[in-house]
Amino acid sequence: MTACLLPNTAVAAPQVQVRDGVSQQVFSYSDAIRETVYVESPADSDRDGRKDRVVADVIRPRETANGLKVPVIFQASPYFGRSLVPSTASADRRYGPASADGGFKDDDDDGVPARFPEYYDNYFVPRGYAVVQVDMPGTRYSEGCSTVDGEEQLLGVKAALDWLDGRATATAKAGAPVQADWDTGKVGWVGRSHRGTLANMVATMDVPNLKTIVPIDSAASWYPYMRNQGLRRFTDYARWTVVQHSNTQRAGVDRCKAVQDELAIASDDEDAVYNDFWQERDYVAKAGRVKASVLMVHGLNDWNVTTDLALDWWKALGDAGVQRKLVLTQQAHVDPIDAHRERWLPKIHQWMDHWLMGVQNGIMDEPRVELERSANRWETAAHWPAPNAAGRDWWFGGHTGGANKLAGEQVPGAGLSLVHESYAQLQEDMAAEPEKQSLNREVYLSDPLPQAVRFSGVPEVSLRAKASVSGTPLSAILVDYGTDARTVTDEDTELTGLVSAEGVDCLGQGTTVDTGCYTRHSQDVRTRSFEIVTKVQIDTENRDTLTYDKPVDPARFYDYRLELLPEDYVFKAGHRIGVLIAGTTCTGTEVPGTDWCAHEPAPGQEPWGLTEFEIDNTNSKVTLPVVPS
Repeated sequence: MTACLLPNTAVAAPQVQVRDGVSQQVFSYSDAIRETVYVESPADSDRDGRKDRVVADVIRPRETANGLKVPVIFQASPYFGRSLVPSTASADRRYGPASADGGFKDDDDDGVPARFPEYYDNYFVPRGYAVVQVDMPGTRYSEGCSTVDGEEQLLGVKAALDWLDGRATATAKAGAPVQADWDTGKVGWVGRSHRGTLANMVATMDVPNLKTIVPIDSAASWYPYMRNQGLRRFTDYARWTVVQHSNTQRAGVDRCKAVQDELAIASDDEDAVYNDFWQERDYVAKAGRVKASVLMVHGLNDWNVTTDLALDWWKALGDAGVQRKLVLTQQAHVDPIDAHRERWLPKIHQWMDHWLMGVQNGIMDEPRVELERSANRWETAAHWPAPNAAGRDWWFGGHTGGANKLAGEQVPGAGLSLVHESYAQLQEDMAAEPEKQSLNREVYLSDPLPQAVRFSGVPEVSLRAKASVSGTPLSAILVDYGTDARTVTDEDTELTGLVSAEGVDCLGQGTTVDTGCYTRHSQDVRTRSFEIVTKVQIDTENRDTLTYDKPVDPARFYDYRLELLPEDYVFKAGHRIGVLIAGTTCTGTEVPGTDWCAHEPAPGQEPWGLTEFEIDNTNSKVTLPVVPS
């Protein structure tokens, strides 16, 4: 763009420019001001007698040194520095934060950061934004101890937002006070996974300058992430996650050991119930305090941060009257900049311009919900789940060949089915060959559907069953049987719905150190004979409540209400609905002694008693929230 000339022929400093409803690239990325500031938190999370100092790296247009004020794209993360702990735990392999394009900030710590992870700086700084990236307390260069988003940790992150608005103090590396006098007082927070979870939680904490948040594949409560309905999803995960990510490069790895040990005790792996520890980290009930708008993105096949966490927060925001939009994709735990780059980049650009610059570009006139029905095929709606969905029952029946029947009406005298638990079952293996008899799971299979069936919301299995051992896993899995081209996501093998493609895209501007160029991806679509649609796994002792255990009498039948993960799915005409019932599935639940399903536990190392389930077929069913055709 040609610069304007002043009468004395001096080149005028560029100002923010908007054309066609979006801000334009008029500022130099390479000339931008880069600085590190140290913000004083009100908390002392490492208990060393000093308030924690939280590190924020800032990049902003050079013109902000001469009076230009700009809004802020904000991030806070535990993942900005390389861990000092060797990556040996199995949970590392499955849920580590590293990405193909890297996620670490510049490691020099010299007060002038050269590299900012992700694309927000490359894309938005030339358009008249600052980008601020904060090391979560207890991680990388920030002081304190990580506490799995305990209050002290969130206060440390909030302090960086307060500093931008003049409510907290900060210094440069050399110790001189620093003020954010270049800030317009409008901040938009964007982040995937834990970074978005922090945004959800801090948005409930009265932050007047936080105008919008964009949580991607995120949650607002830690209990349903670390627990499967009373089962521990990971062994000692509360301590593992803070050990893995909470080591600064200024202190030894044992600096926060006492705090980490307290977390391990308070989170209660033994009973895995919802207690005070988890209540402190549950912000869903606080959604009424959110003043920011919310653009929420979630993968319908996200096997890491599952869809129940998304739906709980989405509903709570709606009940609170928060201005919000939702994008649901077919991928797993994937950023839309990788899955839908051409579609996503204009959307987040318009969203930030509207909420932070006041640009009237029509983004809020678009449908509230966008849902990817299949690879790159989108639908829109005003609500999600579909408000006109109504429960439709399919009842369990007796054997018809290798599988049990799934019928549209109750089947009196359908008899009993027996399931013998196996500790090392993967759900994909359980779902394959549904008419092949197995002692370790029972399959209930409908006739081929005469017409398509769409459900939207939370399916439920009502199961009347007897368990020979108290306090063991009980699982239900909903499967679509029918050959079709499907977006492939698989928790067992960590497939995300994407595969690498040739070429790169450079988003905005860059330097040799921070190019802003990112690899391309394409949809991973394959023809397969079945798809696992949704699932649930519970502890039988938490069948009625998650706050305490209620032992099971092995001689008694109980009614179990198994709410599966929310979905929006279409069973096509000719396909068959399948329901699997099993004990343990170590997909998504770390079963001690199996090394993530590699083998059965060694004798004497069994995590709990091997259970036999007796299922009363006549009084058991699956209910789908079906949308009228």
